[in-house]
Amino acid sequence: MILAAIVPLPGFAAVAEDAVSTAQLSAHLPDLDDADLPLKAVRAALPDCEPGCITPGEATAMALSAAEGEAQPGRFLLDIRGGGQSFQGELGTMMFVNSRQDYATLGTLTIAFEPEALQALLRRAQVCGAADVVEGQITVKACYTDGPPDLNMFTMMQRLNGRRIIVEGDVRRQWIDSPIGSPSPVANKRGEHEVGYYQVWVHVTEAAQVTFADEG
Repeated sequence: MILAAIVPLPGFAAVAEDAVSTAQLSAHLPDLDDADLPLKAVRAALPDCEPGCITPGEATAMALSAAEGEAQPGRFLLDIRGGGQSFQGELGTMMFVNSRQDYATLGTLTIAFEPEALQALLRRAQVCGAADVVEGQITVKACYTDGPPDLNMFTMMQRLNGRRIIVEGDVRRQWIDSPIGSPSPVANKRGEHEVGYYQVWVHVTEAAQVTFADEG
């Protein structure tokens, strides 16, 4: 298979290719609603979603409506269906969970964790079992778990796969140099020879940004 890259005219790369890729993604936005229906059905009943949480499809629309490099704040609701790890390049040692198993599919919301924030999240105490009421005092039983000694995408997914979370943060577009993606990748907006696509990101630097919405 031969991969062909489009080489833009000098001086027009950033504007022309950004517009093409954004328009290409925007044309597919009406197809994203169905994937979000389960989340839309439950968000009104979640105390941490008051006054409202944003689904992955809605987050995608927000990110695409913003200018390049602009972030928009919100509270984002997703089920973790996939995840991964960065081994090199500008993404450094960051780790990721996604609202879809295929991270390169349009409508996927990616939560980008700094390693320290992820470790702290996995160590955080969780309430388990019923509370004890003795002589007017309420004692809440809590479960404490150690973070995995070797934090990687496998140990991360053992703990987080299938969890429903709420993330407080800013959503934005993140350009990914890759020949795979849906819709088809376009020429790199930086005017280089690689092709790529936009992911929709919320960056997590502190564990306090994340709430588990599936805990009783």
